Amino acid sequence: MKYYIDFDNTLYETAKLTTCMLDAICKTVVEKLGKEYSEIDEYVKANFNSTTDNIFTFARETGSYYGIDPDLVENNVKAVVDNGNNIVFEDAERFLARLKENGHEVHILTYIPKTNQEYQMKKLLGSGLMKYFDTITITSKYKFLLDMDYTQGIYIDDDPRDLNGLYEKNPIKVIRIRKPNNKRSKIDIDNKNIEEYVSFDDIEV
Repeated sequence: MKYYIDFDNTLYETAKLTTCMLDAICKTVVEKLGKEYSEIDEYVKANFNSTTDNIFTFARETGSYYGIDPDLVENNVKAVVDNGNNIVFEDAERFLARLKENGHEVHILTYIPKTNQEYQMKKLLGSGLMKYFDTITITSKYKFLLDMDYTQGIYIDDDPRDLNGLYEKNPIKVIRIRKPNNKRSKIDIDNKNIEEYVSFDDIEV
C-alpha cells in the first residue's frame, strides 16, 4: 500500500521547533553578554512573527541588535533544525517503522510557500526520518491539485483544507491526525468518512 503523509504538525511538532529556535537565539545572547534570559526572551517574542518572518534572518538581525556576530546566532538556530529528531512525534516514528516493517511505501507530501523549500528540506533531513521515506514531494500547489493518481493511496494529514480536498480525489482512505496542541485541531470536519486519530498508535496497518 502507498501512504502519502504530511510532515508539519503531522509527523513533526513544528510549533515546538519554533520555540526551540527562539530559545537558541536567547541563550546565545545570554551566554555572550551575560544578560537575564527573561529580558532577551521578551525582546524576541515581541519582535518575531512566525507567519511572516524568516527565522534565520531574524536570528542575524537579533545578533546585530545586541552587537553579537550574526553568523554565530544563525548557526546556533540552524543547529536546532539539523538536530530535530526530538521535534518528531514519538508515535509518528513508531508508525513509520510499522509501515516499513509491513512492506508499505511511505511518501512525504508536504505543502510550503515557494520561498521556504530549502528550509523544509533542512527540517526533513534534521528529523532523522529520511530512512523511512520512499519519495519526498514538496509542493507549492495544494496537495489535491497535483498531477498524480490519488486513487491508489492512503493520505494522512492534519489540515482540514487538504483532508477535504484529498477526499474528493477518491483515494483508498483519508486519515486525519488531530494532535491536541495543533491549532488546526480546533477545526471540526463534517465528513465522517475521514477517519480521525489523536495517536498514530491507534491506526491499523
